[in-house]
Amino acid sequence: MVNLQSEEIKRRVIKCMPWILLYEFFQVFNENVFNLITPNLSQEYGVSPSTVSLIVTLGKLFLGIASIVFSALSDIVSTRKLMLFTCFVFPVVTLIGFFSPYSFSLLITARIMFALTIAIPLALQVIIALKYFDKLTAAKYFGYNTAIFQLASAAGHFFGGYITDYFHWNYIFLFPLLTLLGIPTLMKNLPKDESKKGSFDFIGMLLVTLISTLLITYMTFKMQYPLLLISSLACTAIFVMYTRKNKNSFIKPDLFKIKGIVWSLIVCGLFYGTQVGFGFIFPFIVHKAYGLSVSTIGVFYALTNIAAFIAGINSGRIISKIGSRNIALLGGLFIFSGLAMVAFLVGFSVVFVFVGMALFNIGYALFFSGYLSNYTQLLPKHQHGSGVGVERLVLNIGSSLGGALIAMLYGQPYMMNKIVDISSNPQSAQYSNLALVLMIMIAVATFIFTRVFDKNFNRVE
Repeated sequence: MVNLQSEEIKRRVIKCMPWILLYEFFQVFNENVFNLITPNLSQEYGVSPSTVSLIVTLGKLFLGIASIVFSALSDIVSTRKLMLFTCFVFPVVTLIGFFSPYSFSLLITARIMFALTIAIPLALQVIIALKYFDKLTAAKYFGYNTAIFQLASAAGHFFGGYITDYFHWNYIFLFPLLTLLGIPTLMKNLPKDESKKGSFDFIGMLLVTLISTLLITYMTFKMQYPLLLISSLACTAIFVMYTRKNKNSFIKPDLFKIKGIVWSLIVCGLFYGTQVGFGFIFPFIVHKAYGLSVSTIGVFYALTNIAAFIAGINSGRIISKIGSRNIALLGGLFIFSGLAMVAFLVGFSVVFVFVGMALFNIGYALFFSGYLSNYTQLLPKHQHGSGVGVERLVLNIGSSLGGALIAMLYGQPYMMNKIVDISSNPQSAQYSNLALVLMIMIAVATFIFTRVFDKNFNRVE
């Protein structure tokens, strides 16, 4: 059997990584365009902000579920086969999205299909980095991951605004067709791993999907339908009992017995729930409180992403100097500071809001590379696939819940009372309070992180 750590295979995999990261670029690009234009979509389809948030939250939800499915499948099916499946199916899905302006239901369907297919390369990029590279090289690619995220966010905010203003948002679905250019490189260089014997837990997958969908829907519609919550809790009980009896369960109970895993996943959910929650409300802040157009918002938003891209591309160097634990804590400090600036100063100049967003985005560029480096240190080698899959699932479910939570709170009468907002702007109170809620989430998450990962984790060797 070919030695997977050989330099020749490593060089071949390195040639594939830019094309695999390109899928992440288009996933984030697509998502940020929809974050940016949610006020427009609410008017175009005649639906409420909480309903239009399903475009983001359901996309995140199914991305998370598909991530853990394909992470688990990577232990059975060749990563090469999974990747090539995406190469040929993904362009068809993007074309379906192009025709979605005719129906809100079709747009929701297209976003779900988009998430299901693009989840494969997003899950595999972490697994491939852990499988073929040493820890420092893997950490470098985690940093590239965050840099691509920010670059794609910048592109989505910049071009998305202009495309929406001067063409139509459905053209966004055509850009990912560029991934077709990478197929020859991937076919030539991806290692031909052998498929292994094993079974896949489809019942467990369906239960996780049902639990998550019911919970997200319950929160999206402002907790008006308690039957959804009761059904979600009932399905959770069934899933727990089923998992204990099934040796090949979708999510293996042994994973959660590893010290620090559960609390680490809670940190993950809180951080990324905050990210999506703030990303959802930000366009409403600058559009409603300051009256800026979508294209203008996109330009300023893109500048904050470029600053974060620079931080992300250099995160590998920062880790080598201060350690993976410290860079995650530094990221948390930036995020908290950005939210604090919005919470206290949102009623004043819009400049404060964009500076707050810049600090916020830089924080995530730093946090992700440090967090993932620490989290994977907790995992035994034989559980890298399932461990990364669960982390992807929690990331996306947490993101969906964060978006649903902020959408639920948005517009509520009790959010209109000034707490830390020191301005006289009558429009700013609820945005200040929403930022305050997110600050509390980050503070709790950072405290838990320091308890799970002590100074012994501040290394990359």
